[in-house]
Amino acid sequence: MTKQAITSITVETFSTLQTDDSKVTKKTKEKQTTRVMDTSRYVHPNPHEFKGRIGYACLNTILRTQKPPVFCSRTCRLDTIAKKGSDYLKELALANVVDMKKMIQWNEDNKIKFLRLSSEMFPFASHEKAGYDIDFAEKELAEAGELARKYNHRLTTHPGQFNQLVSPNPKVVNNTVRDLSYHARMLDLMGMDQDSVMIIHMGGVYGDRESAIARFEQEFAKLPEFVKRRIVLENDEFGYSVSDLLPVSKKLKIPIVLDCINPGEITDLISVLPEINHVWHERGIRPKQHYSESRTGAKTATELRAHSDRVQFLPPTSDDVDLMIEAKDKEQAVFQLYKLYDLEHVDNNVWVPKTGVGSLKTGGRQTHKAAKSKAQIEQAPEPDVTMKIEDEVEVEVSTRPRRSRRISSVSIAELKKKEAEVEAIQFSLEREQERLEKKKLKSKKEEEGVVKKPKKRTVAESDSKPKDKPTKKTKKSTTLSDRKKKAHIDFEVKSVETMGA
Repeated sequence: MTKQAITSITVETFSTLQTDDSKVTKKTKEKQTTRVMDTSRYVHPNPHEFKGRIGYACLNTILRTQKPPVFCSRTCRLDTIAKKGSDYLKELALANVVDMKKMIQWNEDNKIKFLRLSSEMFPFASHEKAGYDIDFAEKELAEAGELARKYNHRLTTHPGQFNQLVSPNPKVVNNTVRDLSYHARMLDLMGMDQDSVMIIHMGGVYGDRESAIARFEQEFAKLPEFVKRRIVLENDEFGYSVSDLLPVSKKLKIPIVLDCINPGEITDLISVLPEINHVWHERGIRPKQHYSESRTGAKTATELRAHSDRVQFLPPTSDDVDLMIEAKDKEQAVFQLYKLYDLEHVDNNVWVPKTGVGSLKTGGRQTHKAAKSKAQIEQAPEPDVTMKIEDEVEVEVSTRPRRSRRISSVSIAELKKKEAEVEAIQFSLEREQERLEKKKLKSKKEEEGVVKKPKKRTVAESDSKPKDKPTKKTKKSTTLSDRKKKAHIDFEVKSVETMGA
């Protein structure tokens, strides 16, 4: 499809697909249904003839699960930086850059020529206090960029949504400028051309969209040239639609990355594609689009926002548009399109067929432990409701050894030692309390005259009275240490007898 031909295409030329709501049986919360997004989308009329590059974002699921894993988002916590210093951050960053080269090579081997780089390539590089200069990795970045240019790969970035040039808060704007500068500097050190763009969202509306857009124009004008030349804007489903961004795009010559799942108020996307692509061509940059699909059965706004694991269609584009697939299965989503429309050969050694139906839940990522537990529950056989219920006493007896085996022998020994110490201390306190009570009672009797105080002997009386004969040695009283040992031994014997029972 040529750029000239696309202007004559009408909406009726393309099929519109509606989400099947009949599969949705679970009731949703009232607040989730306050705003239902338009689920219709346009489909490429001849997907087998798609000419652009198809890419994925940041993470490769095959390489990530290798031993050792290959990925570009190693990071840490701020308290770790305080302990290990900034050199530790640089070690993580260099490891990320090394793995970026491995990802580029893997993509080339598997006919993928479009990749979104991770924003965490240099962890905390744009942080207000922990930030640092990334020029120390100039050599490694140059090598990665040379490899990408050798294979004609396109590399782009998508700084996080916390970047907001429209914010009325100066601190937020300053943080945004630092983060955008970091991303642009990384691409410059790699030697990437104008096609390596930085995609950002306009940001919040703050109650007045026109004022927010005016702030964006002011802050954009202040940006360094090496940052401005890489910025492109993406439409979204909440703040700024394509119709909101088009005037800004034309005025400031900032290209728009069309997100096909969030068209906003524009119902005829085909009619605005020439306007969108014109700014790209005017700037000498190859256009790109984002494409994603909602999960099967999605109905509420929250469910519709969540990307599906893979996609089944291609959007209408011109031949010079590169397409970034935003899907959970990353490179497997690209392979899915390759296979569906016979675009490229897919090696079965790296192809993972899709199984099952994606979940509508969008409560965030699960840990490996939680995902494993959930899988075990789902795969467990259905319980036999006719089985006889065991006696409670039998259940208690049968489960007691199983619980005791969960504790290691070391833990048992430590527990015995602690309990023996506690008993010894309690015994000592009791003895001390008895001694104090006796002393108090004796003092009380002396005050009442019941017990006479011993008369003090003078020096003369002491010298005249013969000394007592030495008596036989009496048995030593039990010391506290001896009592501790005895209590410890008694506890061990008692514990062993209990466990044996």
